[in-house]
Amino acid sequence: ALDIAVRYSLARRQFAGKDGSEVTLLDYQRHQRRLLPLIARTYAQIFTHQELLNQFHTVFSGENDTEETRSDLETVSAASKALSTWYALDTIQECREACGGQGFMAQHRLTGLRADLDVYVTFEGDNNVMLQLVAKRLLTDYAKAFKSPDFGTLAQYVAGQVGETAINRGGLRGLAQSITDFGSTARAVGYVKDEEHQHQLLTDRVHTMVASIANKLKAAGSDKDKQAELFNRYQNDLINAARAHAELIMWEAFTSALKTIKDGDSIKILTWLRDLYGFTLLEENLSWYLINGRLSGARAEAITEYIDSRLLPRLRPHAENLVDAFLLPPELVRTTLAQDERERQLNRQTLVRN
Repeated sequence: ALDIAVRYSLARRQFAGKDGSEVTLLDYQRHQRRLLPLIARTYAQIFTHQELLNQFHTVFSGENDTEETRSDLETVSAASKALSTWYALDTIQECREACGGQGFMAQHRLTGLRADLDVYVTFEGDNNVMLQLVAKRLLTDYAKAFKSPDFGTLAQYVAGQVGETAINRGGLRGLAQSITDFGSTARAVGYVKDEEHQHQLLTDRVHTMVASIANKLKAAGSDKDKQAELFNRYQNDLINAARAHAELIMWEAFTSALKTIKDGDSIKILTWLRDLYGFTLLEENLSWYLINGRLSGARAEAITEYIDSRLLPRLRPHAENLVDAFLLPPELVRTTLAQDERERQLNRQTLVRN
């Protein structure tokens, strides 16, 4: 779908630009906003699936077949299945709309692709059930960490919780960030675009969400009815935490893949693409980061500004190369939408000249 939509957006021209000639769709910022983050997300999925295959091989080849590695494989599989199938439907729909009326025509395959993939959000497990499995694993790991803690561990945890509450909700973290950035968008972005800080923000969201849910569920004690009641009450929070964890897994897979690339230009472009994926995740969840005091208003605003003014313009010239890398042969894509549009443009130019 991205192959079709991106190539069409590079061929389709609409409205005159500064020099009087018509502008390709992908030169419009809104179109870049629609398609480029989807390319970034797709690359994150590809790298995640590769890591999943590596884990599968490690377990079932007997290289490292333990109860823990099997549990890890099950968790990553469930998380990947849920997000990948949801992402696929979202991507196809956006690509369909980005191609206008042409995208709705059966001959261009986008509506057919969506119909074919629709079943996978429930096939082999409803996605919400898959994420509940992930959430259960997150809560289990959290419980293990505090199963038999010593006094020092408990004291450190309690102090950390009190400190976080005071700093985050009291606005001290936001104030400190504002002072550090001193009104500079560049400094605000500089903090967030750092790989370590991106990872910290994404990880902190997962850990905080899981800890919050665990503390709420703990109130049930050994009362089975109360446990069921609280689990149902916070079920949506569990799904959101599991989804955040799945997004973190994908960001980490993308980041790990960058370390295996040797070509300098490829590293630079794919780092921009990874940053676009990370920044998009942060932007989509800005309300959480602001409510919980993880980001100041200035840094939250800088995220959107950096996407629009830096990442999208940098990646725009490489859009075709990025979809070329999918290595999809014409017999698999099976549509001539972009080619037909280029021919239409040439024919129109010929008519105008004549």
